[in-house]
Amino acid sequence: MEFPKQNPESSSQSKKIGRGKIEIKRIENTTNRQVTFCKRRNGLLKKAYELSVLCDAEVALIVFSSRGRLYEYANNRFSFSLFLFFLFQVSFNFYI
Repeated sequence: MEFPKQNPESSSQSKKIGRGKIEIKRIENTTNRQVTFCKRRNGLLKKAYELSVLCDAEVALIVFSSRGRLYEYANNRFSFSLFLFFLFQVSFNFYI
């Protein structure tokens, strides 16, 4: 019994696996925007943690939501202290 010969180019074109590209623009629906923010924020925090562990890097991350809520990550106390100092300097200079 012989199997039919397949053209490798045609089989790879029909079997596309992966995520589609999205257009980066503001999400108008507030519920969808909030859900997307939560998912992407958690993904960003996870990536910051992974970067600090895998590369032994000092990582500090701060995110403000559209409602003004603060989310932060720092891989150690020293990094967080420097981060707060930097944030204070930037915010102080912003209001002058």
